[in-house]
Amino acid sequence: RFHLGQKGRPRRLPMTPSEQRGSLAALRQLRHSLPLLCLALALLVLTRLAQQRDSLHLPSAPSAAVQRRLALPPTVARAFELVAAQERARLAESARVDARPQEPWKVGATFQAVGVSLPLAPPIIKHDPALGDGEGDKNIVGLQLLGKGGRRCVVYGMGIAWESNFEQQMAREGCETHAFDCTVDPASPVVAGKAFAFHNWCIGDGGSEFNRGNNYLRGRSAEGLSFKTLSETMRLLGHDAIDVLKFDIEGFEWNLFETTLLSAKILPAQLSFELHTEGANAGAVQPRKVAGKSFEAVNALFLQLFDLGYRVVAKELNPGDQFCCEFVLVNVGRA
Repeated sequence: RFHLGQKGRPRRLPMTPSEQRGSLAALRQLRHSLPLLCLALALLVLTRLAQQRDSLHLPSAPSAAVQRRLALPPTVARAFELVAAQERARLAESARVDARPQEPWKVGATFQAVGVSLPLAPPIIKHDPALGDGEGDKNIVGLQLLGKGGRRCVVYGMGIAWESNFEQQMAREGCETHAFDCTVDPASPVVAGKAFAFHNWCIGDGGSEFNRGNNYLRGRSAEGLSFKTLSETMRLLGHDAIDVLKFDIEGFEWNLFETTLLSAKILPAQLSFELHTEGANAGAVQPRKVAGKSFEAVNALFLQLFDLGYRVVAKELNPGDQFCCEFVLVNVGRA
């Protein structure tokens, strides 16, 4: 309240008790509201700055959490190591001469001793192994990261026949994807005009062994078909590493393991394959290719792979043939 004093200048009158109480209440309310007002102002400023940054196409700085490399707590790391050690011990026991499944009456007993030695779950892997279809939908680790952020990703797919869904998917994910099959015509719609590169050769051994009883030749001769080793293929294509090596080659994988993968100097980061064993459908798998490849041989193979740094992350039995099983392994020794 004001009144005119000497020389007409306004002078403030003393506040009445009720006015004093009202002013104190207003100050208290302002004190409580001030943080919210500051926060609102800060948000407004940040919004305006973000809008200006977007208009200039400036990248936002990564947070400290993004910059910091993930480190597993020691307890978690030890828990993973314990699971892996237990699985290796089971493989070693089951790879002995004359070893037999503990429950031979169960479906898929041939693969009974091969367990998941690196237990992961979606979204780290693509789907829950208990619910998925490993043959039609490979359970790759870190699929959402492959080929992203300018990182080079190289995928090899061996064995196409009449289905190239995996190769198409990996190409869509941004990976440089190459498919190999000497039994497929390059003009076939399964490979022609696709996002991946198709090469009309097989990786591995050829000759009479490949020709004899091979249903995928569809009555044709193996004469004139092209075969190359894995190292030769990588050299021709200019690759020094493979992120994912997928193969579904109907029993020929045993030879691939023995002649190439178990002695390779540079190991693929991930292996995705169907393992065919003795007793598999003879219409798709040549019995001579899997003769003697049963419980003991399966465990001996996975024991060797374990000692090379591979851990099983997915195991999915073929629903149409209990002597075939899909696996995905990741190499924990490779960054």
